[in-house]
Amino acid sequence: MSALKHAAVRKSVLLALDFDKTLTVADTFNAIASVAKHKHPNKRDFRWFTDKYMEDYAQHESHWSPIIHKHAENKSVTRSLMGQYLESLRQVENASLERIRDYKILAGVSRLELYNSGRQALFQPGVADVINYFLRVPNCHVCVISVNWSTDFIQGALDANGVSNQPPISVYCNDLKFSKRTGLSTGTMYPRLVVASDKVAVIETQREVLASRYDSKPRLVYAGDSLTDLPALLSADVGLFVGQDDHVAKWCKLLDVEFSKPRFDENDKTLHHLLGWGSAIDIIENS
Repeated sequence: MSALKHAAVRKSVLLALDFDKTLTVADTFNAIASVAKHKHPNKRDFRWFTDKYMEDYAQHESHWSPIIHKHAENKSVTRSLMGQYLESLRQVENASLERIRDYKILAGVSRLELYNSGRQALFQPGVADVINYFLRVPNCHVCVISVNWSTDFIQGALDANGVSNQPPISVYCNDLKFSKRTGLSTGTMYPRLVVASDKVAVIETQREVLASRYDSKPRLVYAGDSLTDLPALLSADVGLFVGQDDHVAKWCKLLDVEFSKPRFDENDKTLHHLLGWGSAIDIIENS
């Protein structure tokens, strides 16, 4: 019997997954925006919103880069510093969401249209096999935790890429508001997940829920691809860093976190660099 199945007998397991570029081949924000674009051809192109976001981000980085560089020189970079840096991005993210709300570029879209758009998103090879495998493991609970903008879009992508809905996968993300009268999106959003700490909070809530059911906190496996995922990756018993994001590699180096090396002062928590989903099952079960 595998290590994970042994663990499942003793306690539950929470497999939490980021969405964009962790499960998918590419980011999907533009795909969501394009659903509404044909209904509002005279509204600003999504590229304008992307450019504005990058302007805010560049200003944010101009403030933080010297601070991080000084700490790096003094070898005093800590997770607390990383947390402060990531939390400070909330202002950048909220400004972006406010522009999207004010210009209503996502207004007039139905849940079905978002679902069907999600069905066009391509998953990385092996993703569905891994998810479906762990859905069959006793006491293993699978969820998606993402800063994406639509639950319907994510559900469409899961269904189209062959992910089983038995048992159903919980999806936690931002979501559009819909008119009760028309059933169409109003253009505003419920900003549930904006920065890294929001993801960690959702994970901890889910762990508490499972702890009340199984009398102990579940073993946590988390997969993510970006710096927004790093706090969750480091809090996991088994973290799976997907892809080649330079920011993640940089901060791991600054924090002296080595891939595939158990951190003995943190109950052997381990961060793995996952270059392809084909190896995920073995890594999870043998960590």
